[in-house]
Amino acid sequence: MRRRITFIYITLVVFLFLWIYGQTTQILPNEIFEYYKESFFKDTGAQNAVAAIYLNYRVYDTLFEALMLLIGVIGIIYFSRHEGGH
Repeated sequence: MRRRITFIYITLVVFLFLWIYGQTTQILPNEIFEYYKESFFKDTGAQNAVAAIYLNYRVYDTLFEALMLLIGVIGIIYFSRHEGGH
């Protein structure tokens, strides 16, 4: 019973996030878009604009997102092995 409630809760949270994401219409301002498009090669030396943004302009965001993912996985593994209070 507990697993069913957890599954329903997670499913509802996922659908809520997807619905909220579908409602947003955030558009990158033209000044930033034009800057990235015109100067990514000069700033980073990357041949691909996506790689330049992901690996050079946003490197700290990428690093900390990977760190948070690692911490989350470690937490899930830890708590799944120590469930039950024994």
